[in-house]
Amino acid sequence: MPAAAPALAALTRPVVLRHGAAAVPSAWPAVARSRILAAMAQCAAVNGFLDVTVDDVIVAAKASRRTFYEHFANREECLLATYDAIRDDTLRIVVEAGPALEPALGALLRYFAAWPAHARILCVDILAAGPTGLARHERTMTLLATEVVRYQDPSQRRAPGALRNDDVAHAVLGAVHRIVQRRLIDGRASTLPRLAPAICTLLAAERLVPAAS
Repeated sequence: MPAAAPALAALTRPVVLRHGAAAVPSAWPAVARSRILAAMAQCAAVNGFLDVTVDDVIVAAKASRRTFYEHFANREECLLATYDAIRDDTLRIVVEAGPALEPALGALLRYFAAWPAHARILCVDILAAGPTGLARHERTMTLLATEVVRYQDPSQRRAPGALRNDDVAHAVLGAVHRIVQRRLIDGRASTLPRLAPAICTLLAAERLVPAAS
């Protein structure tokens, strides 16, 4: 296996900022806010966001109620901030690993396997945050779709029929999203990294991405 790129290496290495608190990626700032974000991800992975309370989060973060409310107005705001931090991590990983789809997807799946709770925030729990969460999710998919279009060979960038290239990119992401989502829900996040070649082969067979040369 090739050595991890700098962003991926830093983001898959856990550190504990306070004894007993949820671990955070080593690339995150060593501050209370990071502990709270990691705690939200951990609690949502166990109970689902709709059943997470502020008390759950502050216990998992080893933080005080006052510290929580210094950073967030409520648990919904905390979830959205957690999502934003994880989204930024995944975009950083994908951009660093490009410009081909398989290495970028492989790096992303390695991150998800290292942090299944974070992956659930990105792929599952954000959808429980109502219209605001859905809008966040759609913006992220659009950003990732831009990267997928960039990965395509310029000579093959003509989408079939009435589809545009970004339509095809969203189809790619939809397929990947559903595969990842099922593995997370089934508790099989550790199997994700080895799926990258198979997913790329599937997408190429369906003519959603060009076959690797």
